[in-house]
Amino acid sequence: MAGSSLKNNVGFLLQLAALTFLPLLILRQLATGFRLIWMPALTTLGVAIFILGRWLRDPE
Repeated sequence: MAGSSLKNNVGFLLQLAALTFLPLLILRQLATGFRLIWMPALTTLGVAIFILGRWLRDPE
C-alpha cells in the first residue's frame, strides 16, 4: 500500500511541475524571447511529463 501512495505522490508532483512550468515558459518567451525551436521542444517535454504523472496516478 505504501508503494501505491508514493507513486500517487510522485505523479501528483510531476503534474504540478508541468502545470507550473508550461505557463512560465510562455511568459518567458513573451518577455525575453528565445530561439524558436525551443518552444515546441519544451512544450512537448512538459506534455510528456504531465502524461507520465497521469500514468503514475492511475488506479490499478
